[in-house]
Amino acid sequence: MQEKITFNDIAIKQPDEGLKYDFETTYTDDSTRVQSGVLHSTPLFTVESFGYSSSNLTIEEMRTILQIVAKGKRFKMHYFSPYYGQWRDDTFYVGKGSLSIGTLRQDKERFKSLSFNVVGVNPIP
Repeated sequence: MQEKITFNDIAIKQPDEGLKYDFETTYTDDSTRVQSGVLHSTPLFTVESFGYSSSNLTIEEMRTILQIVAKGKRFKMHYFSPYYGQWRDDTFYVGKGSLSIGTLRQDKERFKSLSFNVVGVNPIP
């Protein structure tokens, strides 16, 4: 059976084209490039992040996702990690997202799109 992305063990509308994978490393304040262009740096940690984007969502789909991610609080996400090479659960948060309202006809409401970045709380080893 194909595994699916979940937030807090709740099934969500799957992204249109999968999750976009990013990672970001944070360095010490004294990290810099010298005039020759050579980098002198001390990495502190790296976190995974994912871009979620979905379209044509129902009110129920939109509400389910927003009630988990729109508060800026931590939540558990079940996802496939390219770094670990497997499906896993870890803690993430969303700092900013956007949605585009589609139609708001009674009982036929649809949201055009929803997108946000999910950022890992825990660093990857």
